[in-house]
Amino acid sequence: MNATHLVFSGDFLSDVSTVNNDPAHYNNATFQPSFQEFGQGASNGWWNPEGGATFQFQNCTVKKVSLKNGQTLTEPAADIVIGKLIRGAEGRNTGKMVDLDPQEQGSSELWGVKFRLVSVNNETLLEGDIRPTGFRDLQTRQQTGGQVNGQPFGGTWTSVVENITWGPLAERSPFLAELKATTQQNRISINLNAYGYYYAHAADGRFSMGRILGTIAPWEEEEPDTFAACRRLYGIYVTKVNNGLPIIFFSNTNFAFDAARKSVSVDFGSSFPIADSMGGIVLKEKLYLAVSKVAVTDSFSTTPVTTNSNSVVIIGEVPYESGPDWLNNTGGIVTLNNINNEAAALLENHQLVLLRPSGLGQYTIIAREAINGVVVRCDNFVNRLDYNQTNQLHLYAYQWGQPMKNVALTVTLEKPTAITPVGPTNPICELPGNNYPANGISFNTTVKTDKYGRAVLPLTGNRIDNPRLYIDGQIYILDYQLDTQPQDPAMGPLANDNIFIHLRDYFEIPAEPQWSDIATTMTQFANLYPIMSKYLVNLADPVAMATKRDILKFAFSQNIHDPIYMPVTRDLSENKRLTILKWLENPVVATKQEKAGLILPGELLASPAEPDAAPTINQERLKNAVRAKNGAGFVPFNIDKIFND
Repeated sequence: MNATHLVFSGDFLSDVSTVNNDPAHYNNATFQPSFQEFGQGASNGWWNPEGGATFQFQNCTVKKVSLKNGQTLTEPAADIVIGKLIRGAEGRNTGKMVDLDPQEQGSSELWGVKFRLVSVNNETLLEGDIRPTGFRDLQTRQQTGGQVNGQPFGGTWTSVVENITWGPLAERSPFLAELKATTQQNRISINLNAYGYYYAHAADGRFSMGRILGTIAPWEEEEPDTFAACRRLYGIYVTKVNNGLPIIFFSNTNFAFDAARKSVSVDFGSSFPIADSMGGIVLKEKLYLAVSKVAVTDSFSTTPVTTNSNSVVIIGEVPYESGPDWLNNTGGIVTLNNINNEAAALLENHQLVLLRPSGLGQYTIIAREAINGVVVRCDNFVNRLDYNQTNQLHLYAYQWGQPMKNVALTVTLEKPTAITPVGPTNPICELPGNNYPANGISFNTTVKTDKYGRAVLPLTGNRIDNPRLYIDGQIYILDYQLDTQPQDPAMGPLANDNIFIHLRDYFEIPAEPQWSDIATTMTQFANLYPIMSKYLVNLADPVAMATKRDILKFAFSQNIHDPIYMPVTRDLSENKRLTILKWLENPVVATKQEKAGLILPGELLASPAEPDAAPTINQERLKNAVRAKNGAGFVPFNIDKIFND
């Protein structure tokens, strides 16, 4: 929402595993081989059982840049950055996309993603690391046509790019020079609007790919990392209800009002309704931005909410274009400059509305600003927590785009959810509930904001002992709101304006770990992520683990921000991870004689020839799988060396 910003668009690859999408698949006692096979339904592994959690930018190019003086540049002759490429890491593993938990899949995070802006000759202009972030503002983007790719929803990742390196070519770009001079602490803001994802195995070859609209801009101190500190529009016009979920026409939308410039900038990249997975627009109606003279508090409804010309001041028409290009070339960002004085004065403390003409002097309200202009959001809203660990969460409150100082926010734990018994839609085993025991986490129920509109909420993990039985830890969800005003009812059912916590089970590191100390965990990993067990090492087999212990020690000892880090899902407590590493240092496994009861258990593996043979690994198949997911020229690691180690 900054005047200085760059827009890019293209594809992304998200090769997630789907065996772990089903909570019942975590139960080792009831796991079946068919759960690792492709196919819909509870008796198999869904649509991508051999996924590797890869996230990667593909075919992404810079479409335009905007400068603080109001200029918009779209030609390479005006700025060399136009047409340049957005890529991920070079010569190593790409980033990862993972869920917090099988029972919290609505805030999937990016981890270890490298952001590189390069020339066609791979010369670096800008490079950095995207700070881990979960998506939010899920909404139905494809109002029609979603059956082709299977996923009509879209979502938004917002974060910062850190550890930035500026290449020599950056000096030749007016935009990058302005970005470098304006941003603070050598970080930049990044916003990624994703849509059109293919989990359908369609004939067009786009399986596990989607479209992405990206924006980078300066980052300013004291502003949040994972959402824009700006004003919000909420859609209230519902086109239909599908399986109880309202299909909202234009849902959650960010915008900013610049009083000095008398301009309004709206990011429709997260909300403009599209007709296909490539961002095509078939809408041909006139749409207007206006400011309402009267308060609009309606929630979303299939019954249209109307207003008239006496109750609004029109700012201007939204200059969108039907067809496949407008959204991808502009990122959906619309800026209306030189708005009239009456509208500018009202916008200081009145709601922005998106209107569609419905008759002479009459309008249907498609979307309206938050009630009283109040926006309350948590920055680090996705949390992984161990016993006795405290995370400092940051809650922000804004009104009409300005920080709300010294106001109280209330934080509450959602009610426990019930255990789901075995039934027709859940035939394997019962599913555990969430948000219990309540004493698993400690937090303040009331916090106050500072001069930046920010409140600090300490969140501490207490001891829990396996409340979900076959799934490690527990999921807790916290709600928050301004003391004087409840959450806006039009916020959207999937906005994810909550706090999501995965608290890990209490676990002590054994002095001398035995295979039995890690067998349950490793068997579960082998069940849920067959790409490892089928092509590299059977994680459920201690002999195979011992044979490949060097590469496993390397992966389990990486920094959690590294894409090589194991476990890829980041769902293991630190003590359990350290126990696995400790076992790998001294892998006690059962020998043939031990299995026959000829010697006492616990004898150290003497040589790889003594135990049962490890599973045969098809090296070429693994290589081909890596190339298929990352491109023929991509070499994330020395595969041959791994097999020789």
